Amino acid sequence: MPALDRSLVAFVTGATGFLGYEIARQLVTRGVRVRALTRDGALPGELPALGVEPVRGDLLDAAALGRGVQGAGVVLHVAADVNMWPARFAASYRTNVLGTRTLLEASLAAGVPRFVYTSSASTLGKPWQSPPRERVLVDERDAYNLEPLGMVYPHTKWLGEEESLAAMARGLEVVITHPTAIFGPSDWKHNLLPLFRATRSLAGLAVPRGHRTTCDVRDVAAAHVALVSQGTSGERYALGGEVLSVRELFGTLARETGGNPPRFELPDGAMVGLGRAMEAWATLTGKPPTVSVEMALQSTWRVGISSDKAARELGYRSRPFAETVRDAVAWYRSQGLLPS
Repeated sequence: MPALDRSLVAFVTGATGFLGYEIARQLVTRGVRVRALTRDGALPGELPALGVEPVRGDLLDAAALGRGVQGAGVVLHVAADVNMWPARFAASYRTNVLGTRTLLEASLAAGVPRFVYTSSASTLGKPWQSPPRERVLVDERDAYNLEPLGMVYPHTKWLGEEESLAAMARGLEVVITHPTAIFGPSDWKHNLLPLFRATRSLAGLAVPRGHRTTCDVRDVAAAHVALVSQGTSGERYALGGEVLSVRELFGTLARETGGNPPRFELPDGAMVGLGRAMEAWATLTGKPPTVSVEMALQSTWRVGISSDKAARELGYRSRPFAETVRDAVAWYRSQGLLPS
């Protein structure tokens, strides 16, 4: 990987979470001065000791963003609202679209030369109208086509991409990444913890029939660090790894946690019906559903994501999923979140 300019200042959003934390950590270890956006002024894990500078505020706080981007050579926009419930579309739109727009405007005003936008593999086009029985591969060339489905997360992330490309037309260098299902250590917000715990309960005994492309947070972060100095403006990079059936994925989680592997696969219709029932209950209670229709539908798709372009141009590699899970389990146990 090319050396980074040690005078470089990077502004990172999402460093209080999973991927953003690892990106900030890797940048600092490469000699980059890092500022990180945080709502309450606190940063997790090693970041304070490593000298990461907190910038207090959020994505709609133009003044805070202005402080964060001042003098920065690159902005890595990782923060996102990952909600997948239509009842909270407005909140997702504020964060994923309006927040992105506000950050782009601040970057343009400050003369930041480069902007790395972390999107999602969920915005890559999928054959949802005629779902294949066998797994198919898609990549960066497959344009977003999910708008008719009324999904929250893919649509707002795609709109964020559109905002980024509009800023590129105004002179900002923009590169876009599409990470797949990220696993690994340092899940500070515990977003993935329920999946690991499910293998030790009845919830993990029946799983959908779809396929997921997995990747390691450390490898995805390394690709983002590479994009600080590599990659042509306007390019997109899918960042994945092993493509597994959901049953295989949960089987690996079960082996590493000492849990029980899945015994049944749910028919696609039953999975979507479960999502509808949970959304109806969520509407009554006001609490987000464990499984929404959007989650259920995506869990039935037999689609894999190719990272060939990132491998060729960035030297991207993703370690074996079993290794990733083993390290994640060790981290959760070190935090007292999983039994030994």
